[in-house]
Amino acid sequence: MHKFQDCFICSCLRSSRMQCSAEDLAHHLVAEFRKQWFPSELLQNPDNLNSALQEVSVPVMADDRISLTEEIVQKTRMRGTLTWAPPTFQIIFFVQPTNRRSDVIASQHFLCAGCGTKIEPRYMKKLRYCDYLGRYFCDGCHGGLESVIPGRVLNNWDFARYPVCHFSRQLLDSIWQQPLFKLTSVAKNLYSQAKELQRFRELQEQLVSIKKLLSTCRLSDGVLDEFEQLPAHLIQELHLFSMHDLIRVKKGQLCTIAKALVQSAVTHIDICELCQAKGFICEFCHSEEVIFPFQRDTCTRCQDCRACFHISCFRDESCPKCARLQKRKKLQEDINL
Repeated sequence: MHKFQDCFICSCLRSSRMQCSAEDLAHHLVAEFRKQWFPSELLQNPDNLNSALQEVSVPVMADDRISLTEEIVQKTRMRGTLTWAPPTFQIIFFVQPTNRRSDVIASQHFLCAGCGTKIEPRYMKKLRYCDYLGRYFCDGCHGGLESVIPGRVLNNWDFARYPVCHFSRQLLDSIWQQPLFKLTSVAKNLYSQAKELQRFRELQEQLVSIKKLLSTCRLSDGVLDEFEQLPAHLIQELHLFSMHDLIRVKKGQLCTIAKALVQSAVTHIDICELCQAKGFICEFCHSEEVIFPFQRDTCTRCQDCRACFHISCFRDESCPKCARLQKRKKLQEDINL
């Protein structure tokens, strides 16, 4: 026993910076016990391990074996108990339902949702509510901190700060700048609720199209460098945001940056011969003006061939390019026959 204690103390001293939580300590103890019970030479050789186990084994009655199994299941839990488990890392996209305090605490078996401390019914009013998890916590697990709640942003465009426990605050801080929210999947109606978001989507679609064009121009390096003012994911994929992005949209910051980027890029495209050569000529009006897909106010694209035309010219008429391609295809088929 003294040998094990000395070994364990030395092991702890070797990691002086280790944060010794209860769970870390339990894992460390299991590892040390394993080393003491089964030396490395036994673990490496299954035959030696089996023979060693047979030497130390003692007769066990069936009833003893069952009671031991039950005891392990019921009492030996590294995380939580049968009536309580600590909060787990999860991204919640909805607003927690409003329920009576007494009902929620009763569903928690009168235990703090954070540490499992037993709460007497007469002290229920002292527990603090976490708006993110929808559960009640003691003042040791909930210090009254507040945070923006993703579910309220995604469902109500609500950026007010609500009380959260320490666990939720750390979780929300850790994901604050991570692009985890695909609005077309988790908030389909948000664009119709938030005018700022709808305006940014229009600018974002323009920027994505413009960047594809600029990336093929060897003279556009300076303009492309300006795109670094926005997070990379906003230029690479539509509808994907972090909470930090959404609050910047709410404040109008991202729209201002995006508008300036569009203007700068259009200025380059208008005077760049390489970019102009990659534009379109409207095949309806045959105007000499070069048009581009990102000019969404004045231009549209054929859904089949992706050719670009003036909105006022296209209307209900069939696409000239599609008709030309169909004619060419039919001619080729006739030649092959």
